This record gives sequence, C-alpha cells and structure tokens, in this order.
Amino acid sequence: MREPKVQELARRLYSPELLYHNFDHALRAVRTGEEIVRHCHEEGIRIDGQVVYYALLFHDAGYIEDHKQKGFESKEAYSAHLAAEALRSCGVRESVIHKVQSAINSTRRDAPFLSAEEKAVRAADLSGLAADYEDFTADAEKLRQEHAMLTGEQIPWTQWKKKVAETIRFYLAQEIRLTSYYADAIGKSVFHNRVRENLRRLLADA
Repeated sequence: MREPKVQELARRLYSPELLYHNFDHALRAVRTGEEIVRHCHEEGIRIDGQVVYYALLFHDAGYIEDHKQKGFESKEAYSAHLAAEALRSCGVRESVIHKVQSAINSTRRDAPFLSAEEKAVRAADLSGLAADYEDFTADAEKLRQEHAMLTGEQIPWTQWKKKVAETIRFYLAQEIRLTSYYADAIGKSVFHNRVRENLRRLLADA
C-alpha cells in the first residue's frame, strides 16, 4: 500500500518546524491505521484500507498554515483540500478522494464519524492517548510547545495539564465502535482503560 510518489507529495505538505503535527506523526498514524485495518479484517469488519492510508497520510497536511486565510473553516477542511489536490495529481478516483476527505474531516474534535474508514482514521489519530505514559506525556509537552510557537501563548505545564485532561475526558465520552480494542459491551475497552490510566497518572503527577 505504500506509494512513494503519494508519500513524497504528502511529506512536502508538512513542516519540520512543528514538534508534533509533522510528517513523522502522519507516518506513525499510518502505521497504527494499518494495524487497525488488519484487526478489522480479522474481526470480519469491512473496511477500505486504501482510504484509511491516504486519509492518515494527509490528515494534518498544511497544519502550520493559517487555514482561515486560505478560506477554510478548520484545519481539517484545509488538510482534506490539500489531500484531494495531491491525490488527483496521482490519478486517484474521485470516489476514493471523497471518502478520504470525509475521513480526514472526521478527525475534527466535534465531528461525527460513521463509516468504518472514518472510525479507523479517528482512532489512529487518537492512538497516542493510549500510548505508554512516557510517550503520552512527551506528546503533551510537544503540543504545548507547538501551541506556543503557533499562537505566541505560553501556557504553564500545570495549566496545560488541565487542558489536556479536559480534552481527554471529551474523547473518553465517545465510543469508537470498531474493533474490540476500541469498544466493548460495557464501555471498558482496552483503549479506554489505557487512556483513563494515563489521565489518572497525569493528574497525580506534581
């Protein structure tokens, strides 16, 4: 599924200046997405792996740019636009591009996620919340520094922790009903339990 030309087009749309929303993050999300697609196939869930791959590759494209100046209401909408341009230049079918754009837009915080592809892309984008605690906190710090770079707003770590906790609680309230890793009958999936533990440790740390 790895396509060198498409990957190179995507890479050019990410800024190495960003500590978190860079091309390495996109590639990590792609790897996680590949695992999710594999688990979907194992559990008999129909899913288009190509759509998931393209969407994750481009899901934060153009993040460093001012999307509002470009005429887009959100960073996700701008990323979806950039993805469509790149994929069209590679001859990807419009039906696939439409699904890719929908999947990218599903990563917006308050966006709905309905199809298996949209759920997989959203889950892969959020996978860092359930990472090992050291990686989880390292990502939180990168996001804090990146926020300061993009906005000029310096937020102390103690205050940033509260923002992180608020965001995590929002996502914990959502059920990504896809594979068994992300959903079960009583809302205590592996993903949710790992995220809850990271939240507990984060709030307990001085």
